[in-house]
Amino acid sequence: MPKTQIGDVELYYEEHGDGTPVILLHGLAGDCSAWNPQIKVLKKDYRVIPLDNRGAGRSSAPDYPYTTRLFADDTIGLMDALGITEPAHVIGRSMGGAIAQEMAINYPNRIRSMLITASFGKLDRYGHRILHNINEVVKEQGYMAAAKWQALFFYPPLYFNEHEEQMDKFEESVGITDRPVHGYTNSTNACLTHDSLDRLNQVACPTLVLTGGEDVLCAVGPAKQIAERVPGCKLKIYAGASHFFMTQCYEESMIDIKNFLDSN
Repeated sequence: MPKTQIGDVELYYEEHGDGTPVILLHGLAGDCSAWNPQIKVLKKDYRVIPLDNRGAGRSSAPDYPYTTRLFADDTIGLMDALGITEPAHVIGRSMGGAIAQEMAINYPNRIRSMLITASFGKLDRYGHRILHNINEVVKEQGYMAAAKWQALFFYPPLYFNEHEEQMDKFEESVGITDRPVHGYTNSTNACLTHDSLDRLNQVACPTLVLTGGEDVLCAVGPAKQIAERVPGCKLKIYAGASHFFMTQCYEESMIDIKNFLDSN
């Protein structure tokens, strides 16, 4: 799959299917492969474009603090490079949801709809502490040590206990990586400093917020803050699910995502 130069970074991206473009923005710990289960459904009806953010996956990782606005600018630059002039659907997971907000606020004519999953307009104190602590573990002990904490924060206890093989694979997937540490720490800065709350009333596109009822990283409170501030925004809470509700509730969430896109 290709890469393209956008400003001072080389971004890796993929294209699947044809139709109205859907941009997929991954979370802090992952890369665009995190969207593979959703891509296999969406590509039947849409031109699906997942990308690796700067600092992650196969994209380059300059060493200075990143911001969600910078990620948003990167994504718009990629859309320009791909000749996407029509408004696109944007789906963001966790940090990707914060990036999507910056796109909708700063580039309203480029966004057809926004779907925010397991994300925040501003992290609450608990979520902020979690990301700060994980970042310190990554810096001092490496990705595998951090992965064993991430699994506990990303999945609820019952699911963690009942899906041992899946949890082991998850820890391996985020713990074994060539991603430079500064790519992760600079991306963490983008999450810790993101605050769109006073600007969310500027969002003009149809918006849906999906969140897990047991998410401790991006809790229901921050999700409700988004829904209360974005005009006409709808909110759905998946009871009993956590940060990775799209894994725990794959079929239900996929129906919700597809219905939202199809109706907008």
